[in-house]
Amino acid sequence: MTGLLASALLLGVLGSAHCIGMCGPLALAIPVQRNTFGARLASTLALNSGRIITYALIGAGFGLFGRGLQLAGLQSTVSITLGVLIILGLLTPKVVHRLDVGRYTGTFVMRAQSLLARQLKRNSPEGLFFTGMLNGLLPCGMVYLAAAGAIAQDGWMQGALFMAFFGLGTWPALVGLRLSGSYAGPKLRSFLRRMAPVAYLLMGGLFIMRGLGLGIPWLSPILGDPAVATACP
Repeated sequence: MTGLLASALLLGVLGSAHCIGMCGPLALAIPVQRNTFGARLASTLALNSGRIITYALIGAGFGLFGRGLQLAGLQSTVSITLGVLIILGLLTPKVVHRLDVGRYTGTFVMRAQSLLARQLKRNSPEGLFFTGMLNGLLPCGMVYLAAAGAIAQDGWMQGALFMAFFGLGTWPALVGLRLSGSYAGPKLRSFLRRMAPVAYLLMGGLFIMRGLGLGIPWLSPILGDPAVATACP
């Protein structure tokens, strides 16, 4: 479990360039009550905490689904399949672009965006927290990848932790962005953009390794084996 949480954290860090492009303008558009560092820090923490709570709730749902797959004896197959699909998507991006995931959740996303637009003027702590929660519902390829990782976990708690750690990995970029009030430098953004495929390759490989159940603690435990589960908290 420790290794998977580390990979979730790394996934968030390597996906930071994507996060800056998707969530950066929103983070900068939300006002603060007082233009001081303390006020900006408090609003930033409230905003990003709400986003991570949403990620954790999504992860809990997908982790519970993954637990059901494990009980049905299907989690290993699903984990390997996800890993192969992620790596194929990295090698053949045109195929991925044709799979318009957003069309399946279009109505829900439109409602979330509409509600989010109304929330942008609220700068109270609870308002910012709720805005962050809505932000976590917006469509994002990196979030989809993290949700797929939650499926490979052993239950709702592990799934929630996986996506929470993914969210924490995005904090340095998004928190730094809002505190500084400007985008990351072009060199940093270019570096993070080049590292994004590494995140996809890493996650794909981890899914395959986990699905193979090689008996390697934390990395590739034997799924469904109580002894291994006890040894790998």
